[in-house]
Amino acid sequence: MAIHVAIVEDEEDAVLTLKNYLERFSKENDVSFTIDTFSSPVLLLERYKPVYDIIYMDIQMPDINGMEAARRLRTLDEQVLLIFVTNLAQYAIAGYEVSALDYILKPVQYYSFALKLSRAVWRIDYGKKVPIDISTRIGTVRINLCDVKYIEIQDHLLTYHTFDGPYSGLGTMNKLEKELGNQGFARCSSSCLVNLACAQRVKGYTLFLKTGEELRISQPRKKRFMQLLSQYTASDQATGES
Repeated sequence: MAIHVAIVEDEEDAVLTLKNYLERFSKENDVSFTIDTFSSPVLLLERYKPVYDIIYMDIQMPDINGMEAARRLRTLDEQVLLIFVTNLAQYAIAGYEVSALDYILKPVQYYSFALKLSRAVWRIDYGKKVPIDISTRIGTVRINLCDVKYIEIQDHLLTYHTFDGPYSGLGTMNKLEKELGNQGFARCSSSCLVNLACAQRVKGYTLFLKTGEELRISQPRKKRFMQLLSQYTASDQATGES
């Protein structure tokens, strides 16, 4: 598969590092990349066409910063996967405002880079190819699995919370957990199944999502949930557990 990537970065050394990492990932994972580089967000946004699968965006940039550029980008392209590259994590945490997939801290380390790129590739190549059919009272609705943030059940009704809004369907949580357990979903409580790609951090018994939402982790399920989350992230990014 070929993936079209844009790197928006004004530091030549940082651009070179990202390009080298993409080449290394390509060799290790049999994925090819077409790479375009932009020294300013303005150059990216001028006559922008939605041809990119992934955009690496530095936040501290000339002309306009990466966050403002991302807001403008979202008016032109709602689908491209956006990954911030920054020196300061607090800037990137607000990325949920522009539906950023993730962020990478400088100086960029290959292990962290490759892990986050793997998630992006999954969403591009695999997630979009995994539709899920929701049986509703009036028929069947098909959505992409990668668009689901979490699923909860109440009064025997499943609600799929997606980036496009909620969908309600029939079914059982136990059956859904078995179907999606190997697709990056984990149960944080008896009534909630979470897409681990959306998890940002855990504090106590609260799960914070990248979208700004908060979910409760039940005491009986916390140990197993944290194991699954740790296996999924497998990186140096802290979960914030306390």
